[in-house]
Amino acid sequence: MADAAATAGAGGSGTRSGSKQSTNPADNYHLARRRTLQVVVSSLLTEAGFESAEKASVETLTEMLQSYISEIGRSAKSYCEHTARTQPTLSDIVVTLVEMGFNVDTLPAYAKRSQRMVITAPPVTNQPVTPKALTAGQNRPHPPHIPSHFPEFPDPHTYIKTPVSDKGTLGLLMQ
Repeated sequence: MADAAATAGAGGSGTRSGSKQSTNPADNYHLARRRTLQVVVSSLLTEAGFESAEKASVETLTEMLQSYISEIGRSAKSYCEHTARTQPTLSDIVVTLVEMGFNVDTLPAYAKRSQRMVITAPPVTNQPVTPKALTAGQNRPHPPHIPSHFPEFPDPHTYIKTPVSDKGTLGLLMQ
């Protein structure tokens, strides 16, 4: 098994080296993804027969795995866009793997290996709440003669005229 330093950084409350705990949901997502990759690397090292590993080596292998997966995604997206599609398919990924020199015929045997470790998915984080626009007044419902599929009326302050003074705005500016 990978040493305590590697697994603590992978699954514990540790963060990237030298960084503080982030409260930004996007940063939390990236940290959780990074920790998951560290757990994957540690389990692959354990499967390969390693009893311990230095944190720096686990970090290096994690970085290599992340770069490899990112390159697969970029290349598959490129093949997808080349054929005028917006979502990559399995064939795009297979072509990408073959192009990168990976023997895809070994995948079924690797997936069925007996000593494999199953890693559970990280917990799903809630999406950040987008703040609602400032509203002034109550929106009126549609009168019966306006179809319901039309958009709602805007806030009343946008179409109800409120006089500023007896002279009006222009009269105040000329004083």
